[in-house]
Amino acid sequence: MQDEEYMRQLSYGNDSALDTLVFRYHKPLYGYVYRLVQDEKLAEDIVQDTFMKIYQQGQKGFVPDSFKPWMYKIASNCCKDYWRKASTKREYFTDEIVEDQGKVYNIIERQLERQWMIDALDQLSPDYRMVLYLRFYQELTYAEIALALEIPLNTVKTWISRGLKQLEGIVIEDERKGAGVNE
Repeated sequence: MQDEEYMRQLSYGNDSALDTLVFRYHKPLYGYVYRLVQDEKLAEDIVQDTFMKIYQQGQKGFVPDSFKPWMYKIASNCCKDYWRKASTKREYFTDEIVEDQGKVYNIIERQLERQWMIDALDQLSPDYRMVLYLRFYQELTYAEIALALEIPLNTVKTWISRGLKQLEGIVIEDERKGAGVNE
């Protein structure tokens, strides 16, 4: 059964439909949220809040056109709400390096699961981090990311491009430090 059908089942009062959605998406959703907030308990709370909102919308009879981007939209908004409430402000690396994007794509493919890559991603602004996590960790298309974050498709493309350029600069700098090259 498709995810949207499970949402329909929720509107009919079949609460067990939510169990299937939780089973399917808890782990990837938790991974996405955890990478954004860097706190296990907070990530779990946000994931729980996300599923609660999904349940509530299902009870009201709402069935999204595409479940997965809609779910990530809810989770992303919950993260944004947390950041707003917590007033967490950090300085972010904003130096852009104009280089071939193909190079950074190759770096991401080779190093996706390495901790230093995650640390490098954490240095990006929340907007760039969200689009890169959704694209490379959750494998959403640009259109699905646009739906999930409620931003125009061209903004998704721009943020991914800029985020990759910044990420490349961070990774190159980390590689220099790791190789003992001093400037």
